[in-house]
Amino acid sequence: MAVLLQTVVARFLDWLVGSYGPFVIPVLLFAIGSVGYLVLVAAGRAGIADELVETDELGWGESPPDSPNDGDEKWQR
Repeated sequence: MAVLLQTVVARFLDWLVGSYGPFVIPVLLFAIGSVGYLVLVAAGRAGIADELVETDELGWGESPPDSPNDGDEKWQR
C-alpha cells in the first residue's frame, strides 16, 4: 500500500513540476499555510480558544494574581 502511495505521489509531483515548473511547490506551500492561518484566525475570533483556556486545570488561561494587568479589562471576563 505504501509503495503504491509513493508511486502515485511521485507521478503527481513529476506531472505538476513538468507542467507548471518547480515554482509551483513553494506557491502551494504558501497557499496551504495561508488557509491554515485563516482557519486559526477564524477559530480565535469565534471564541474557540477561550473555551479551551477555560478548561485548563491549572488556571493558566487567566491573568496571574501578581500580574500588573489585574486592572486591565482585556484580562477580565
